[in-house]
Amino acid sequence: MAPGLPVPIRSIHTPAGPLMNAGNPLAVSFSGTRNRIAAIAVLTALTLGGNLLGLLLGAPEGLLPLPALPLSIPIILASYWYPRRGLLFSVCLAAAYAVTVLLLSPPDPLLPLTILPRAVFLILIGGVVALLSSRLRESEQQMNQIIEFLPDATFAIDREGRVIAWNRAIEEMTGVKEEAILNRGDHEYAIPFCGERRPLLADRVLQSQGEQPQVLVSENTIPRLRDGKGAHLRSAATALIDANGNVAGAIESIRDVSDQVMMEAALQNASRQLNTLSGILRTDLSNRLAVLYGHLSVGVMKFDDPEILSFIGDLNNAANGIRRQIEISREFRDIGTSPPAWVPVQETVRQAAAGLTFGTVSLEVWTERLEAFADPHLGTVFSHLFENSLAPATGATRIVVTYHLRPEGCAIIVEDDGTGIPDAEKEGLFVQKAEGYGHGLFLAHEILAITGITIRETGTPGEGAKFELLVPSGGYRIV
Repeated sequence: MAPGLPVPIRSIHTPAGPLMNAGNPLAVSFSGTRNRIAAIAVLTALTLGGNLLGLLLGAPEGLLPLPALPLSIPIILASYWYPRRGLLFSVCLAAAYAVTVLLLSPPDPLLPLTILPRAVFLILIGGVVALLSSRLRESEQQMNQIIEFLPDATFAIDREGRVIAWNRAIEEMTGVKEEAILNRGDHEYAIPFCGERRPLLADRVLQSQGEQPQVLVSENTIPRLRDGKGAHLRSAATALIDANGNVAGAIESIRDVSDQVMMEAALQNASRQLNTLSGILRTDLSNRLAVLYGHLSVGVMKFDDPEILSFIGDLNNAANGIRRQIEISREFRDIGTSPPAWVPVQETVRQAAAGLTFGTVSLEVWTERLEAFADPHLGTVFSHLFENSLAPATGATRIVVTYHLRPEGCAIIVEDDGTGIPDAEKEGLFVQKAEGYGHGLFLAHEILAITGITIRETGTPGEGAKFELLVPSGGYRIV
């Protein structure tokens, strides 16, 4: 398939800036240069000769400003076509005009004062046009260099479909040199990609009837590239707009993302295999753990020695820790597999609370209309925070979820009225360690970190725990 043939993955409406000229100002043939010089010479001879003839015939207009005006025509053309020599040409022509008028006009002491402004006028015209032409060519040259040295393969076509730009990157990708395809039309630029003449993404831009130019993006696999091994290409095209706001052509950039696609596929395959392996290990551990629980239960019923029962209790606690780690590893399996999205906080908190038993503990949620850009597993964060507050040891009777807008972002606050967390333990709350798994705070920290949300505990020991989830400025919105 050729770049841009399928329906684009996405279409972004965006205003395009004007381009001064999409062509190549340096591509001037020798015959064109010769014709320009001939045109300048003929116009110079006609205007200067006409002025000379008028003076010889004694026409009174010879001393008026009018005879100097036709001389500006060859000066303008020479300064525009050859800006480096435009000022010199205008000086020479102005001097020739002044000398002929001085020599052929009747003696008059005011004559030099009459001729001088005309000569200065001609020189100023040549200087201004030469300056503007130089700036125009510098701008065109910079634009051409930008396109030429873009790392992505790039080509541009005019309104008629003729190639007006073909940079080095696309030469390396296709093996087609610029001189072999420049000014070629009839979809010849598609041949290196699909082996035949057919529209590409740039043609679809020209065919679009929308008022605003579009940026069209698509991805395709091209079998002809990479010595027949095929390449996965990502293409983007938009319109070229002239100074009047009209579509003058289209430009298309093509990037070879084959290595990236293969790497993503390999990572997905590796992730799938690891998830399968970890699932097998979790199942095996869970089965062995069930056997261990069975033996511990039999031991409790069979023995009544306090020391043995204490030993069995320690084993049971260790088994509970292993079970909890298995549960957390199961939760970790799915983290990051789904792209982040705008999550309604109020609804997420309610869903997280629905899976827990609060008993006599009340829950108040004041986050209506707040949305956060977060991992879809944000509910797991609130579940672990609620579990931490619902632990019997905390003695909490009330949990409140609210938010505060701050200069650095939005703080989602989860606090309770329990015993709180000692200052000595706060630093290691979100660190991966055995005793931390019981609260799931390390898992909560990792879920939030995916989208740059930070979490910290700011409560006062003895007055309750207070967790602040700071959402960055661009990661929240009030709807």
